[in-house]
Amino acid sequence: MSVAVFHPGTQHSWQTALALQQLGQLEWYATSIFHQPDRWPYRLERYAPEVLAARLRAEFGRFSHPGLDPALVRTGGLAEWFERIANRAGFRQLAQRIDAFGNRRFVAQIAAEIASEQNFALWGYNGSSRHAFELAKQHGRTCILDRTIGDFRVYNAMMDEVAERYGDWFVPTERRVEQRQIDLDDREYQLADRIAVGSPFAADTLASVCNDPTITSKVRVVRYCYDELLFGNMPRPLSRPSNQPVRFLFMGLVIPRKGIHHVLEAIAQLPPNAAELTIVGDLRIPQHTFARYADRVTYRRTVPRSEVPAIMASHDVLLLPSYFEGAGIVLYEALAAGCALIQSDRCADAVTAETGLLLPELSTDALLQAMITAIEDRAQLTGWRSAAQQAALDYTFARYRENIAGLLGESGLT
Repeated sequence: MSVAVFHPGTQHSWQTALALQQLGQLEWYATSIFHQPDRWPYRLERYAPEVLAARLRAEFGRFSHPGLDPALVRTGGLAEWFERIANRAGFRQLAQRIDAFGNRRFVAQIAAEIASEQNFALWGYNGSSRHAFELAKQHGRTCILDRTIGDFRVYNAMMDEVAERYGDWFVPTERRVEQRQIDLDDREYQLADRIAVGSPFAADTLASVCNDPTITSKVRVVRYCYDELLFGNMPRPLSRPSNQPVRFLFMGLVIPRKGIHHVLEAIAQLPPNAAELTIVGDLRIPQHTFARYADRVTYRRTVPRSEVPAIMASHDVLLLPSYFEGAGIVLYEALAAGCALIQSDRCADAVTAETGLLLPELSTDALLQAMITAIEDRAQLTGWRSAAQQAALDYTFARYRENIAGLLGESGLT
């Protein structure tokens, strides 16, 4: 049976669609943003002054997926663009409202496809699948929910604990998830025939709060992959001379959930000749809090996806002391780029004894000690980096496609 994939944003949905296409089972892929040079707004780069055109190419390039058959792609709506603009401008609550509006509009645009007489299953993503799944169920369709994050009740409990010591690190939109969102999640759980998550940790969060065995029995771990078009042919990592500082990297949303407070507190305790830190991502902590550590950090807010592999390859260790993840594709990307890993156990289980360190606890001291280990034992650091790319082979697109095929087979959709 074919499967239709929909996501009003992007995330890794394009990889899911491509896997299904290669399996010969993609009905269509619906998304708001898909780079098609002959369509609006992508035509803007033809007419804009070169400086602006270069910026547009970099932004549009984030949504270029040449392996997908354009004939199978459905696009529509500008809400995702407006949401991104609001986020870039720092208007988080406005961005959340635009996101909710855009999700409703998106479902309305694909409603006719869902209600058609074609025989296919539906693959949707958390936070945007309720209405589509409700319509799909009216037509007897199988629904697969791709839950890319853990259960938010666990998130709220964890952030309550963090806020007791680090309250000044939160902006309002990152503090707690509202009950109405949790209620929406529960409805998606009920409607789904299968719930795919990216890591055992994410699966455990659902099991810890969902008392209904009919829901927990639906959960399957389907590990994600990195983008081989970007990370598939990376050079072998070069060892860092012992007289140079170890280069640490933090990449992703700069928020307490991902342990940024531990990262900044740790780097502040290390001398500049021993350690350097680069942060790449959207800063979502108060500016006055970040300012206390800014002199120890090279900060880049956002970069084109095409630049990420080179940034990773120029660093030694990726740090992800996260409290709460769905998986952590950035870990797979870092391995492919030849980075060692220092991570928590709340992410994808990417790190091994051969590629880095798993933090024994989530604290600044634990992270600091792990960073000191990388600094003081350069031979071990070189060994971690040398083993990284071999370990990354467990997270190739081919492996992900196999994981998708396995889930479909188990669900009777082959």
